Amino acid sequence: MLLELSGRLTRIKFDELPQTTVEKTRLAILNFLGGSLPGADAELTLSEKRIWEEQGCAGTCTLIGHRGGMSPFAAAAVNAAMGQVFLQEDCHEKTLSHPGVAVIPVVLAMGQARKASGRAVMEAVVSGYEAQGRIGKCLIKPSFPKNGLRPASFLAPFGAAAGASRMLGLNAEGMMRALSIAANTASGVMEFVNAGTPDICIQNCFAAKNGMAAALMAANGLAGAPTIFEGRFGLGYALLNEAGDWAALTADGGYEMDETLIKIHPGCGHVLPTAQAAETLMRRHKLNLRDVEKVTVGVSKGGGTFPGVDNRGPYLGSISAMMSHQFMVSAALIRGEVGIPAVKDFADPEINAFARKVFVVFDEEVERESQNHRVGARVTAVLKNGERISEYQKDTSWQTPEGVVARMRAFGRTYFSDARLERILALSDRLPELDDIGALTELFEPDLA
Repeated sequence: MLLELSGRLTRIKFDELPQTTVEKTRLAILNFLGGSLPGADAELTLSEKRIWEEQGCAGTCTLIGHRGGMSPFAAAAVNAAMGQVFLQEDCHEKTLSHPGVAVIPVVLAMGQARKASGRAVMEAVVSGYEAQGRIGKCLIKPSFPKNGLRPASFLAPFGAAAGASRMLGLNAEGMMRALSIAANTASGVMEFVNAGTPDICIQNCFAAKNGMAAALMAANGLAGAPTIFEGRFGLGYALLNEAGDWAALTADGGYEMDETLIKIHPGCGHVLPTAQAAETLMRRHKLNLRDVEKVTVGVSKGGGTFPGVDNRGPYLGSISAMMSHQFMVSAALIRGEVGIPAVKDFADPEINAFARKVFVVFDEEVERESQNHRVGARVTAVLKNGERISEYQKDTSWQTPEGVVARMRAFGRTYFSDARLERILALSDRLPELDDIGALTELFEPDLA
């Protein structure tokens, strides 16, 4: 079973990818690079960088938004650390995971070190997403997060391992070994939603390192259990207390990349429609917040019980704020939009005070739509005079290609000249034509003082 999946992953070829998949892959890479820039100066990123500097890991691989290169392993780790600081990554909804933040930094660092072509990089990224999505569809059930386990961090080592294996040129047997070894590192819990700490980003960083290490171990001949998923003491029984249905591992169908979407707002996927409904409500009705008695957020069962989403504050960090329906509503109504400045200012007294007026409730219509894989929310302001003003976001709106480019320009201005930014975007458009991915990645070293 695992060998069959591994064979599928090693046979992914650029020339056989649909054009829609090619374009999605290109945008995923650009979004990771641009979306990581706001986290380049985060303490977590700087801490990870210091660790590798102390180990003497200088090299030629680019650190996004930093001067000076590092070894492939170190660069992948640092870039993965910053990739989800403000939660503007991509989402694979069916597995509640975020492939890009682990797969892409590993593939880009290894690709730059090996002077890999744009096509080879894209094949590796698609393979990583494919591994993470297919394995996730077998392991992640609706009850998965209820005990505090984080789906994304459990799956990310598989994506990183598959992407790294493709960069190393491993065959199906080698890929199988890498995925089996990576299974031993699947981990991550969600207590950070209460503490406000950046564990979510630490988990991505570990996943990238663990997946890369698994592939390197496999390349050196180390073996892992081939029945690591379905065996009596494998991951299926460990997580599900049952053998599991593994058909999705090898089923025919499209690419998991095609099922991946890019966030517009900084925030957990469950609270994105809440932010969008609240922004619409304020834009259309221009509420005087002194007139508001309370606000309800109508969500599905899953949208109301996922760890950290029903949190009325006080917010102890940006992460706990970005997980909260209440914070999203308060930031949208008070500031007009939910953006990085709002989540950076997570302790804002006005936002925290208003959040106490916001209550998460079950909404039957939102629940029905969730059965059709729509993630929506209904935000209702109840005024002191009894009037109710409501906005319903039937499904989450996702980032457009134009939005990804705008994000790159907006975040890139801190680090790059206008000429450098335009060069980045031009090479991104021509990604499949690049003979050496370093032509793009090297541009992410700042050229502004």
